[in-house]
Parts: sequence; structure tokens; C-alpha cells
Amino acid sequence: MTHRILHALIALLLLPVITGCDHKDLCYHHKHMVKLRLEFDWSDCEDPERPDGMCVFFYPEEPGLEIRRFDFTGLHGGEISIAAGRYRLLTYNNDTESVLFRGMDVHSTHEVYTRTGGLFESVARGNLSNKGIPRAEGTEEEDVVICPDMMWGCSAIDVKISEQGVSYICIPVKDKDEWVGRPPIVTESTIILYPHELTCIYTYEIRNVKNINNFYQATASLSGMAPNLMLAEEEMGRKPVTLPFEAYSDGVSKITGRFITFGHHAELPDPHRMMLYVWTKDGKAYSFGSESPRFNVTDQVHSAPNRRHVHLIIDGLDIPTPIDPPTPDVPGDFNPDIDDWGEVFKDIFI
Repeated sequence: MTHRILHALIALLLLPVITGCDHKDLCYHHKHMVKLRLEFDWSDCEDPERPDGMCVFFYPEEPGLEIRRFDFTGLHGGEISIAAGRYRLLTYNNDTESVLFRGMDVHSTHEVYTRTGGLFESVARGNLSNKGIPRAEGTEEEDVVICPDMMWGCSAIDVKISEQGVSYICIPVKDKDEWVGRPPIVTESTIILYPHELTCIYTYEIRNVKNINNFYQATASLSGMAPNLMLAEEEMGRKPVTLPFEAYSDGVSKITGRFITFGHHAELPDPHRMMLYVWTKDGKAYSFGSESPRFNVTDQVHSAPNRRHVHLIIDGLDIPTPIDPPTPDVPGDFNPDIDDWGEVFKDIFI
């Protein structure tokens, strides 16, 4: 009798375990993990420059899922494991240094921007004061922010991940005009992303510079540019800012430079005016462009054949001839935030 009772108790204790193993519905209380491969196709990038690595954000579109970030070194991607479900994706390079991010907890508010900067940071390390520095006419109230890093990226929508396969929409730039009406891409376990340039490369040259032998160092700026980029829609900010950047002399007749920008918002009327700040070997400082129409490059910016790669040309500049004999070595730590600016308003016509 005692043995029968003991056997009955054991059977009762084992019953939930046995039924739990056979009851498949319990598996649906958690999300299944699915292994995928993320690949990057770089055919949308014209510039041969490439990043050192990429990150990919998965933003869930249903309850019970978490935002996930995956980082990859190199350009090819790799394998991940993620919960089955519906997502939106964002990807961009993870090797940036100058840019900042905010709104990263929501796909539509994920934003990249840059910090406040100084017009003379490139020639005076740590100098963020813009007080007393001549500005282009009409741009005096614009914030000054530093240039962003070069960035590449894209997005994918309608991403559905299950144990049976993957479907998604990621439209290559080269195919965007022909994509309307196409169904999502369906694969067994691979998502291909098509990064393109998110920022723009601007180059400039000031030709026919006279007295360039009196050039010691310089910096420049451009007004009316976008301060940020909303990554999901690739929408630029509407508040115009001024970007400072470096300037170099070729020692013969040109001053040139290159900088990165988010670009300019096509719907804004604000002009794009360059300023050039030059320090000469005799220790004097001069600014060019505050009122000169020659430094108004608005038309060049707006009519550039490729908005991602813009080249600006200013023809004619006269650096003043030194009154005193040039000093052999101008100290590299002199204070460029000088009040006694020589503003040069005269246009030099070649």
C-alpha cells in the first residue's frame, strides 16, 4: 500500500514535466532567434574612399522586441543572430570622430550633427571664440559648427525576419527611379545593404592670387550650410550655419582647400558666402569676402552638377604687399583672434 501511494505521488509530480515537453504552444511565449548574414554592396559609391567599418541598427516595429546594434570591421559585413520579427534598419560607418548623435532610441529621430566650433580652430588649437572676427555680410548671426566626418550609409524598411526566410526593401540609389511597384526582396538568410555617401565633399580654389609670397597661413569659412542630417529620411536641417575649414597656399598663385559638409537645404534662400582669413609674414591679418560679390558662391553651390561633389572657384585675390620687410619666421603661437583686422573689400579683376 505504501509503495502504491509513493508511486502515485511520483507520477503526479512528473505529470507537469511530461505534458510540458509535449505542449508545443509554450514555445510561442518567446521570440525565436534567427541567424542572418548582413552584406554591404558598395556599387552606389563613386568615391574610392571607404570607411574602416559599419554599424547596423535594427528598430523593431512590433512589441516584445528590442533595438539591436551590430558593428562590423571592414566593408563586407558578417553574421548576426536576432529575434524574429518586423524591423526598420539604419546603417552608417562606425569610424567617425567629429560627429555626434542624438535621438538614437527611435528610427525616425536618429540624427547626426556636429559641435559648436571656432572660425580659427585650424590655426589656433582650442580657440573657440568668434568674437570680433569679420563675417560675411548677412551671416553674422549664423552659428559656427565644425565640419562632419565623411559618412556612408542607407536604410531598409519592411524588414521581416522569420525561421522560414527574410524579406526587406533596400533601394540602391542607382535604381530608385525604377523601384516603384517592385515587391520586397525575399531571401533565405541574407540582407544586402547599399551604402551611399551621406555627406558631401566640397573643394575650392582661389586662383590668380597676387603677392602670395607674403602668405603665412590662412583659414576659410562657408555660410548657409545644413547643421545636421536626419538619417532615416536623409533630411538636412533647415537652420543655416557657417562651417570653418583649412586653406593652403601652393606658393605660386593658388589658395585651395577641401572640407566635408552635410550639404545645403535646397528649399532655403540663404546665400552661401565664403570668407578667407589670411595672416601674412609681416604679422598682419586680413579678411576677404565680407562684402565682395566675388566670394558669393551661391550660384556655384546650387548649380553644381553633383551635389555630393562640389568644386568652388574664386578668380582673383590681392594679398597686401608688406610695408615692413617680412620676418624670416613668424611665431606659430601668435594670437590670431586679433581686433585690428585689415578688411579687404576691393575686387581684383583679372
